[in-house]
Amino acid sequence: MGAITIEELHLENEGLTKTCPIEVTFKILGKRWTVQILREMFRGVTQFSRFHENIKGINPRMLSLRLRELQRSGMVKRRIVSEYPLRAEYELTELGRHVEKVLVEAAIYSMRYIPKVVFRDGKPRTP
Repeated sequence: MGAITIEELHLENEGLTKTCPIEVTFKILGKRWTVQILREMFRGVTQFSRFHENIKGINPRMLSLRLRELQRSGMVKRRIVSEYPLRAEYELTELGRHVEKVLVEAAIYSMRYIPKVVFRDGKPRTP
């Protein structure tokens, strides 16, 4: 399967789409803290307290809000692990695991083409 071009994504000219598919993805992933939460999940973090520890600057209220949004989008599933004390864990769904490829490609792009922002030495890298 070859690469898809922007022209092929531009299906609204044919009356098939309601909105731009790229825009839809970034409406979900572009919210502050969402990518950091997903990154932690890709690393195996499942507990609220661990997300809060690992993501510097996020407050518990915002973490809860973003986790609920990810649940509504179908990328994350919440499950109760113990009843007392109540403990929930979060896990990626199949849909959430698919977004990892998108975020890895975004990271590669930044590492290669925007290294001055990404790396202390400002030198581009290719994983």
